[in-house]
Amino acid sequence: MAVVNGVSLPELPSESLTLGSGLRVRLIPLPHLQSATVSFFVRVGSRYETTQTNGLSHFLEHMLYRGTEAHPAAHELSLAIERLGGTLDATTHVDFTSYDLTLPTETIVKGVELIAEVLRQPLLTELSTEKLIIREEILEELNEEGDQIDIDNVSRRLLYPNHPLGFSIAGPLNNLDRFETVDLRRHHMGYYAARNSVVCVAGAFDRHEIGDAVRSHFDGMPSGDSIKPSTVPPHADPVRFAYVHEHGSQTDVRLSFHTPGVTSPEAPTLLLLARVLDDGLSTRVHHMICEERGLAYEAFAGNDTFEDCGVFDFGASVEHKKAPLLVETVFELIDELRQRAPTEDEVAKAKLRYLWDLRMVRDDPEDTAHFAGSSALFGLPERIGTVAEQVARVTPEDIQRSVQRYLDLKDAYLTCVGVLDDGLLANLRGLARA
Repeated sequence: MAVVNGVSLPELPSESLTLGSGLRVRLIPLPHLQSATVSFFVRVGSRYETTQTNGLSHFLEHMLYRGTEAHPAAHELSLAIERLGGTLDATTHVDFTSYDLTLPTETIVKGVELIAEVLRQPLLTELSTEKLIIREEILEELNEEGDQIDIDNVSRRLLYPNHPLGFSIAGPLNNLDRFETVDLRRHHMGYYAARNSVVCVAGAFDRHEIGDAVRSHFDGMPSGDSIKPSTVPPHADPVRFAYVHEHGSQTDVRLSFHTPGVTSPEAPTLLLLARVLDDGLSTRVHHMICEERGLAYEAFAGNDTFEDCGVFDFGASVEHKKAPLLVETVFELIDELRQRAPTEDEVAKAKLRYLWDLRMVRDDPEDTAHFAGSSALFGLPERIGTVAEQVARVTPEDIQRSVQRYLDLKDAYLTCVGVLDDGLLANLRGLARA
């Protein structure tokens, strides 16, 4: 057990296996729980796509629910999973896709068999029905003219104008209309391979039973290759302001900065910076933007990280005329940290809250599986003590230096979705060039 900054952190009792196919497996028995989670992580998502294939990873994730050889209809498959006491959840991210099945202890062995069946034996039928469903999902991000209005998507397109990191995860409607079974098969064969994936089982289970089940149902997965993402080109001198007109009572605002990724030595510092700014109602973003100035109901700051790069965002939804004032307030927040390091008390509180969150990973088998499985997928430290010690070493001065290096106002990208007149737009464009 590690003790870091006075917080006791029991280590996860993880057993690491590599099957003959190259599939990495993590087994984490937590006998104090009443359930277990089997999770599958694969390096596939919008970052691994082209303009022609954008949205295919997300479509494939949906299609794996449409039936298998043993359960050839979506309803049949869902019924089999629900009879075990669980629901299969899946999420396509920018740079990976995850599948999670949480079950009572007594059905987890059968759950391993079922999730392996879903991942390895999809029928990929009923395309027309699933396309109708995903079409509705994509339409939620578009206005009546077909313009993208999801501010996260608009912001990422501004930050990465010529790179897949600027794609939306669901992709455009015309791509969805074109995709056929052959495209799904090709994508599945190319990415859903043992060396490109990790299986993690966490919770209350018999270690030998689960180990045998994983070997039995996953070891026949094709080996394939571990696929690496395309390199992010250097940031040139692009347009740094994007605006989409969208009717509503508020304008959504994002102020964004390029940062390093999760494998960078500076990742723990940026993690703590985010917590100093926004981890509870007492922290700087909420206190200044909401409590002191009443600009927004809620506001946030956070670091969205990938392997080799990241984006530090500030955001809020405000009355249209307040958008410039919100941006000026965020600039003020940043400038304070550029001029003066955060206090020892602020950093100590941020560390404690993070360390407590690390300890509580053991309270939920899905949280445990995601900590261990995603760490294995991206080659990050898998020991809680190692992660905790990296964070504990960060000083207030380290945080100030990161702000000075990465949150430079002249390097800010500003995105707005809402209703802005010519005067407001001119004001905001001027701020984007500050």
